Amino acid sequence: MANYLFPQGRVVSGDKDALEVVQKAAAAAGALKVQMVAVSGAFHTSRMDPAADALKQVLEEVTFKEPRIPVYSNVTGQPFTDAASISGLLARQLVEPVMWEGTVKSMIGTGKTSLYELGPGAQIKAMVKRIDGNVWKTVVNVQP
Repeated sequence: MANYLFPQGRVVSGDKDALEVVQKAAAAAGALKVQMVAVSGAFHTSRMDPAADALKQVLEEVTFKEPRIPVYSNVTGQPFTDAASISGLLARQLVEPVMWEGTVKSMIGTGKTSLYELGPGAQIKAMVKRIDGNVWKTVVNVQP
């Protein structure tokens, strides 16, 4: 599993042959939508270990400051707790699933119920609708 987007919304990543098997099985099981996405790698899987190792080396040269506002990790679904944890979590996001659903629920749980989607489209708003209908009503799309 590469992404946990919303209840019943999942993304699988891996080798093309394996993904074709998963695609057929998901369609046969009645999945609402099964679609191959054109990407250049098996992101959020162990296939990205070499990239994560390289990123770790680069991040060792970076000095992070304590976040002034909550910045949520897509690995844990929780805010970064301190500057020392940032580089490790950034490297982990290459090889671990995106916890989008958990991140949104975590934000809501701490009282963040007004969200902004920056950029074209409304994909995030559509996902929020499936996570929390009341918060979905507050999502504002900010177009460039």
